[in-house]
Amino acid sequence: MQQFDPNIPGLIEGSVTSVAVTDPQPFIFGVGNHVVDPTKAFTLTVEWEVFGQLEPLWIAALGGSWDVSVYAESLGAGPEARLGTASVPTTSALPCTINVPPATSNCAKYQAQIVVPAGTLAEHTPGSDEGGIYKLVVAVFLNSGLLGVPGYDLIGYSEGPIIQAENPV
Repeated sequence: MQQFDPNIPGLIEGSVTSVAVTDPQPFIFGVGNHVVDPTKAFTLTVEWEVFGQLEPLWIAALGGSWDVSVYAESLGAGPEARLGTASVPTTSALPCTINVPPATSNCAKYQAQIVVPAGTLAEHTPGSDEGGIYKLVVAVFLNSGLLGVPGYDLIGYSEGPIIQAENPV
């Protein structure tokens, strides 16, 4: 599930378009794997797009940087964790790949990479309630603090994918 706020069709919209897990030991053909070794760091790549007629004006007015945060929500017993954060300047926009103009009048794409340190997630223990399976939740936030009340913040959320922490040994 994902959502973006504000969401005013045609004027200002957004979507978190990708949350990719890059395991340092990829599956045999280089394909990603949602089973990560908790004893090794792994990388999360988050991509989002903001689009609509007001996109250039809104982003220019807010300026600053996006705050990207990724959380792991344990499924079953286990810890909840903030996996990491990144700051992405609004000036680092890329060409859109999902909401491509002219289907949308304007579009800006952003990307963040977050390295999750080794030992952040507890390993899954088969047959126990000790967790080790996590749903990832991403928030991308652009603060409108400089514009004052009523506030023109932009925020996008995405739930998923689900990963498992498992030592391969």
